[in-house]
Amino acid sequence: MPPRRQPARTAQTSKSAHFDPDVVAKRTQRHLDELERSNYSEPSTLVGAAEDAEEGGGGRTGKGRARQALSDKRAAELGKKKKSTMNVRTAVLYKKSFAQLLEESGIASYPAPTYITATAPPPREPPRMMCTVCGYYGKYRCMKCGVAYCDKNCESVHEETRCERRVA
Repeated sequence: MPPRRQPARTAQTSKSAHFDPDVVAKRTQRHLDELERSNYSEPSTLVGAAEDAEEGGGGRTGKGRARQALSDKRAAELGKKKKSTMNVRTAVLYKKSFAQLLEESGIASYPAPTYITATAPPPREPPRMMCTVCGYYGKYRCMKCGVAYCDKNCESVHEETRCERRVA
């Protein structure tokens, strides 16, 4: 039997492969704004360890110290009261974003070039695609959201956790 003839395949370009630069810029700005808004501070788990190191600095090593019961340590700390400085209180109570600090400084009104007014010419090369999962050079783009990734492992992580599926 002669082989079946198949119609020639036509290249199909999906509309999701082409992303409007304005939409991508808005998405990037939104991510930056979310990062600016979230003032995440991880509580230090080493606070007690740092205090132990300061107290036990009299020539005794960590191995030479006698063990102290956890309840005894808590009772000893209740009597102490940490004094907080005015700068610490101000920083905690009046958290400001970078944009607010720039606005208050009045740096935009200086005659010399400043952080806000200094500009560079546009780059000659296109921006590098960096993998959003691991930070290596991203050779591929997600077909759903247009974010770069570098290999199959990073693609699976992106698909499971990070793909927004909003730009299409």
